[in-house]
Amino acid sequence: MNLKMVKSGLVLACVALAQWVSAQQAPQMEALPIDPNVRYGVLDNGLTYYVRHNETPKNRAEFHIAQKVGSILENEDQRGLAHFLEHMAFNGTEHFPGKNMLNYLENKGIKFGVDINAYTGFDETVYRISNVPTQNQNLVDSCLLVLYDWACAISLNDKDIDEERGVIHEEWRTRADANWRTWEVTVPVMFAGSQYANRMPIGTMEVVMNFPYQALRDYYHKWYRPDQQGIIVIGDFDADKMEAQIKELFGKIKMPENAAERIYYTVPDNKEPIFAFHKDKEATYTRVDIYMKHDPMPREMRGTINGAINDYMGQVVGIMFNDRISEITQKPDAPFIAGAIFDGDFFVSKTKDAFTLIALGKDNGAIDAIKGIMREAERIDRFGFTASEYDRARATLLSRYENMYKERNNHKNIDYVEEYIRHFIDGGYIPGIEMEYNLLKQISPAITVDMVNQYIKTLISEDNMVISLTGPDKEGVSYPDKDQVLAAIKEVEAEEITPYVDNVSNEPLISDEPVAGKIVKSAAGKKFGTTEWTLSNGVKVILKPTDFKSDEISMQAVSKGGLSLYDYTDRALVKNLKAVNEIVELSGLGKYGRTDLMKALAGKTVSTYFSLGEPMEMINASCATKDL
Repeated sequence: MNLKMVKSGLVLACVALAQWVSAQQAPQMEALPIDPNVRYGVLDNGLTYYVRHNETPKNRAEFHIAQKVGSILENEDQRGLAHFLEHMAFNGTEHFPGKNMLNYLENKGIKFGVDINAYTGFDETVYRISNVPTQNQNLVDSCLLVLYDWACAISLNDKDIDEERGVIHEEWRTRADANWRTWEVTVPVMFAGSQYANRMPIGTMEVVMNFPYQALRDYYHKWYRPDQQGIIVIGDFDADKMEAQIKELFGKIKMPENAAERIYYTVPDNKEPIFAFHKDKEATYTRVDIYMKHDPMPREMRGTINGAINDYMGQVVGIMFNDRISEITQKPDAPFIAGAIFDGDFFVSKTKDAFTLIALGKDNGAIDAIKGIMREAERIDRFGFTASEYDRARATLLSRYENMYKERNNHKNIDYVEEYIRHFIDGGYIPGIEMEYNLLKQISPAITVDMVNQYIKTLISEDNMVISLTGPDKEGVSYPDKDQVLAAIKEVEAEEITPYVDNVSNEPLISDEPVAGKIVKSAAGKKFGTTEWTLSNGVKVILKPTDFKSDEISMQAVSKGGLSLYDYTDRALVKNLKAVNEIVELSGLGKYGRTDLMKALAGKTVSTYFSLGEPMEMINASCATKDL
């Protein structure tokens, strides 16, 4: 592999963009418009808001406040204050002293830990009140007031702070599971030389148990301020009224003078590979993550057509690469049990991206997993993807967006919330699914497989590599060291790798279609608006039209019997029968093996599931209306 720069990917994006611009006469770097169905604005004090009327679910709303503030902003003697502050938000505010806020909301059926919660990350902290009944205007107003208090009026009383120290210490003690211990060991190695290396959100118990009261108050007033805050309110309400309330209420918050700079800490590049390793008695599988770091697209470009093109390329590459990995895992001699790839944030960092390869290996199979996943990356780096793979990936992606477009009126409140939080924290575009779908239909034919293959070459590189190896700590299982891992990667680079051959069948899914029967009886169901048919072979069919989904048909076929028909005293038979569901899941259809079947269904929204149970056998299926 040779050194590549992501900038060349942007050049390619601009080439494709030029074609698009030529057809559209649109300015190259102009930001994509905000979805007209969302009320978006930035107040004079710097606070950002997103308001949207949505009726899925009916008479419910979501209230969220996102802060561009997390543990990354802590000084060494403040480690844990960002997370501590999150806890304190539920221990009294200006308008809801003590536990009044929690008691009030729980009395209205909004449960703490389920509907009321928060999380603290390295670069963000988000609070939420979910599933709020909107028929009660006083409750809606109170939820807005809670967001206001979280923004600028958390009480932070001495007594409450001292009581919460023990709560967080207990959280620290009980959260010490395999994942947490793995992070504690690997993150400082992976991010050596960066602020991320020693800023786990839980902090240190030395700080948590001993920090002065004023230290927490100073941290709060320094960082919880309008220019770092986003209010997201989505639900079944009058959007005009909600927007006016937010402007009136949150516009009162003062932006502090001489506010501290919100620094986005960088992650240093590395010429030599970084290797992080941890084994744990509670870990359940061997896992290797290989990160190929690169600089992210500039934030100001993410919201333009360039960002949309970059996202498109990333998505089709992900589909094609992951399809190849899935095909490999179907083979009896597969080097890994499962695998995946994606391009995005370098683990927890907001300032460095990474093309990430993930492989799960068998016990003592770490080297096989590393070689297997790297071999496929090397194959793609040398030979790229085939035209037929790209055609399927393009069709699959377009089908996904078509389904989202058709289901646009059934989009849930929480889905919009998550989309707008990511827009506020990370940047990007939110033009609405109608424009996104139309954009995709114009971008897709303008980008060729050769362009995608040049793009992937900008991501796969031996420079800036970080390798994380984790797995179970148990007798008989051993792991390679850094030198052995790097030697395995070098061996793959020296291999004579052949291009991928995309075998595609044109056989019909059913070679001999069954002879149609007849409906011998039709009657209206006694309940639920169904129609019941009896077919000439005796099968009963129940039909029911619904408006729950705009682009989905659900089917279920059931017959009585199942495992109950077999002799349970025959242990070998029972053991084999219990494997039937998994065998069917791994199987194909007719002349199609599983991989061939997946290729044949590319671009179609089709799902089936077979179940052999105790009293019955059953097949569930669903599809888009066009794929019935």
